[in-house]
Amino acid sequence: MIQVHSLDKVPLFMTLERDNIPIPTVYTLWRIPDLLPRVKMPYIVLDKLLGGANLMLPGIYRSSLPNHWDLGDIVAICGPDNGAAIGVGVWAVSRQQAFDNGLKGKGIHIFSFIKTSCGLSVLKRKLPNIPFPTGDRVVSDEDAVEEECSGIAEGSGIAEDGGIAEGSGGAELTSTINNTVEDLADKVEEIIISKDDIVLEGCYRALKTSLNKSDLPILISNFYSQHVKPCCAEPVEIKQTSFKKVGVLMKELEKQGTIVVKEQKKGVFNITEVNFAHEKLRGVKRLERETEEDEEEEENIAVVKAFICNAHVTPLFSLYGHKKGDIMLRKTIRDHITDYVRSRDLPDPVDKKLIRLDPLLSSVVKTRDLTATWNQVMAEGGGERVGRVT
Repeated sequence: MIQVHSLDKVPLFMTLERDNIPIPTVYTLWRIPDLLPRVKMPYIVLDKLLGGANLMLPGIYRSSLPNHWDLGDIVAICGPDNGAAIGVGVWAVSRQQAFDNGLKGKGIHIFSFIKTSCGLSVLKRKLPNIPFPTGDRVVSDEDAVEEECSGIAEGSGIAEDGGIAEGSGGAELTSTINNTVEDLADKVEEIIISKDDIVLEGCYRALKTSLNKSDLPILISNFYSQHVKPCCAEPVEIKQTSFKKVGVLMKELEKQGTIVVKEQKKGVFNITEVNFAHEKLRGVKRLERETEEDEEEEENIAVVKAFICNAHVTPLFSLYGHKKGDIMLRKTIRDHITDYVRSRDLPDPVDKKLIRLDPLLSSVVKTRDLTATWNQVMAEGGGERVGRVT
């Protein structure tokens, strides 16, 4: 599994889940060309690489071979006339193995490569023009490789071990690269942490201000879509967080002790309990949102959602002084139904999530069943929705 870390929708680093080693993308290498050793290849090889082939040793210019590399080292791949990376890969052989094989066979396993639909001309136009290090020379045999690379190390800051030498500004270049990479990594980490915080705060706010006991049990997917997302301070997709999936997020909440999740059947998970007294939920307040419509209203006018007491539910709410045509808030409806059920001892003694239906509630819920869930009664007992009432 590959994870891609982006900043402002630009992919910067990739990590393999099995070893967690960050690998820069070509976009990062365009910003920091000397972050990785670079090798050159002829453009004629491009079509085969775009088709999924690996880069063979004969397809690499000898003049661009680093003076040292090991099996598995990361390397940037460039064209012959431009130092801008067009691909990133890892060495399939060590330097010693490459020369022992006469520079034949596999050279680089391609990890990522620029793909285009319009061919080489479009690719070359889109690439930034980045020069190669000064002192880049043609090499004809192994001895010349070692000799010439030694000269390059002294002149351009490339050390014999494949890193950055201390001479000719090498230390300054090393510091710049390290600081830039650290800054990018910090920004990526900050974004991920920030998204995690937003979605966790949304969960706490949903548990405190949106979810009711009567809503339980609830599918974790419904809880996230119907309660958590509306309670987030800003829009966040679960894939933008380190959790990646709703199930993983719910496991984190369960680990904290805020909820209890049970598997109803294979692959179907419900939140069955909420610890409303948990410290994470203390002090959590309802999210205040400003909309363009709200800003147009005068400050002393409240905009709320309300329901009309229609003929269907009037027999029930007339017990509390309402008549047909009255406008009621959702909270008022919930309070009246809850009072009616509890004052008549209608909660099911075996399953508290169910209500035993008397004739009046049966007519409200429109069912011949003997019991119904709290959600069913609340939903059918709401009357006719009005919308916004001021």
